[in-house]
Amino acid sequence: MKAAEIFEVCHARYRNLREWLADANGSVRSLDLDKPSEGYQWRPDRARACEYIADFERIGRQALRRPEWKGRLKLFNIYFLPSIEYRRAIPLVGVSEGIFDYWYQQVKRTLGAEFSRTGLYPPWQYFHSSNHKLGTWCRNDMTSRSGL
Repeated sequence: MKAAEIFEVCHARYRNLREWLADANGSVRSLDLDKPSEGYQWRPDRARACEYIADFERIGRQALRRPEWKGRLKLFNIYFLPSIEYRRAIPLVGVSEGIFDYWYQQVKRTLGAEFSRTGLYPPWQYFHSSNHKLGTWCRNDMTSRSGL
C-alpha cells in the first residue's frame, strides 16, 4: 500500500473517532425512522480512541517539525486536524492553490510512511494489540524523563 493511502486510512479513522467522541459527549442526534439502521459498528473503548487521536496528532506534528516545513505543519494543523473545507483552508495556510496541493501530497506521503513505521497503521492492529507499542513508548518515555 502506498504511503498516501496509508495516511488516508489513518485520517479517516481519526475523523470518525473524533466525531464519535464528540457525539458521546452529550450530543443527541435525531433518528430518521424511514432510513434503515446501519447495524452494529465496532468502536474501541473511549480511552483507546482518545489515545489514537492523540497519537495521530502527535506523530503528525513530530514528523513535520522540520524548520523548512513550517508551512506543511500549518497545513496539517489547519486542514487535516479540524477538517476544514479545501477552499477555506487555502487562504488560512497563506499559499497559492498550487503550492497548497503540492504540500498536501507531501504531507500525505510523509505522514503515511511515518504512521506505518510507528504502528498507527493498520488501525485494526493498533486497537487489537494487547501490547500497544505507541502507548508503551509514551509511558516509557515519560518515565525516563521524570527520573522514575
